[in-house]
Amino acid sequence: MIVGIDIGGTKIAVAGFAGGPGGSVRRVTAVHTRPTPAREGGEAIVRAVADAVAMVAGTAEITAAGVGTAGVVGADGGIASATDAIRGWAGFPLRAALGHALGVPPAVVNDVHAAAVAEAAAGAGRGARGLLMVTVGTGIGGAVVLPDGLRTGVTGTAGSVGHTELALPTALADRRCGCGAIGHVEAVASGPALEQTYRERTGVALPLREVDAAARAGDPVASEVIAEGARFLGRALAGAQAVLDVEVVAVGGGVAAIGERYLDEVARAYRAAAMPGPAVARVRPAELGIDATLTGAALLAVS
Repeated sequence: MIVGIDIGGTKIAVAGFAGGPGGSVRRVTAVHTRPTPAREGGEAIVRAVADAVAMVAGTAEITAAGVGTAGVVGADGGIASATDAIRGWAGFPLRAALGHALGVPPAVVNDVHAAAVAEAAAGAGRGARGLLMVTVGTGIGGAVVLPDGLRTGVTGTAGSVGHTELALPTALADRRCGCGAIGHVEAVASGPALEQTYRERTGVALPLREVDAAARAGDPVASEVIAEGARFLGRALAGAQAVLDVEVVAVGGGVAAIGERYLDEVARAYRAAAMPGPAVARVRPAELGIDATLTGAALLAVS
């Protein structure tokens, strides 16, 4: 059995896959989930993953394993850097620790990188000449898949569209990104950033789903906050595409779940800012949802 593993700050998910023709995979078990013991550190997470894998695999032999994880993954499969959502995650030797626990050395990449592999193979980017994927949620993550495979970069940070610097209006120019920098698109277009903008403009603190509901009900401030965030993202994607020039740009994550009007605004801003060639790229919603990271991890395990 091939095992796909997704390690997030709040949840661990594991599923079993079987190999198919041409290096494809198909899921053959239900997805098993459990809370991430994030406050207990890396060793506790490895134990939780191993227990979850045992629940999924039963008596089946594990022939390969792949992991999509929170954090930046170095060339050695360890966590090169991470937020404090998981205690002590930065510097943890994840590939080595999981290889010892599972009996097979796993492929380990960032979770968005894994999701992009799946979207390129079987989702929004299938059949395309290259995919740029961005996920917009608590933060903004990204990944690049070219026709010959995933590009993680020298330091594991390839595709980090959220850390693109933008020229911002004065009212937003001092917004600080989660990485500490000022002027990054994540600071003005992520879910928490949109909530902050709405709060600053109305004096009312609402979660994003309620800002979205207000926009749907005709609140002009809520509508503009969401549209503005989409425009910022579109501009950042246009800058990335000046370098990459891939055929498909896929947008996923919790903010993208707002739906068609958000994605249409992203696409309009993208085309307005992009060079004439890359402007024709298809801007599409990601298709695979919560299965993407698991599927991509399994694909990487057998590639």
